[in-house]
Amino acid sequence: MPRALRHLAALPLCAALSLAACQSSPPTTGDTPMQESTATVRIQGEALYFEKILMPEGSQLRVQILDNQLADTQRAVLAEQVTTVGAGPYEFAIDVPRAKLRPGGQFGLHASVSAPDGSVRFLTDTRVPVSIGDGALDVHVGQVRLRHVQP
Repeated sequence: MPRALRHLAALPLCAALSLAACQSSPPTTGDTPMQESTATVRIQGEALYFEKILMPEGSQLRVQILDNQLADTQRAVLAEQVTTVGAGPYEFAIDVPRAKLRPGGQFGLHASVSAPDGSVRFLTDTRVPVSIGDGALDVHVGQVRLRHVQP
């Protein structure tokens, strides 16, 4: 077969392969990594106090992310994390479901450290403002100052 005819015979095959490569695959119903990462927003920071007080073993750090516009209601707490802690400062990372975040909402963080008997020893005296953008995946609030509470 002459060379020119071979090229012409291969042309329909090349066209079919090119079209097959351009077709998109059907959407999948399973979660993709991108969907999983946008399902929550991780709020990270460090809670600390300046007093030279060593908390006893079994003390707990409680971090809450709050919707400021729902203040003083049970629905105000969007996410909460309680962990057993030792000596401070205390690093935290709390995941907030994106479905609970209202666009343009105002959010805050409250943290406290309790002794093993449940008595609060340190806490944030006001809500720490947390700015969560629409496309945010991670928000770093930096250091959060805890104030001493007299037992």
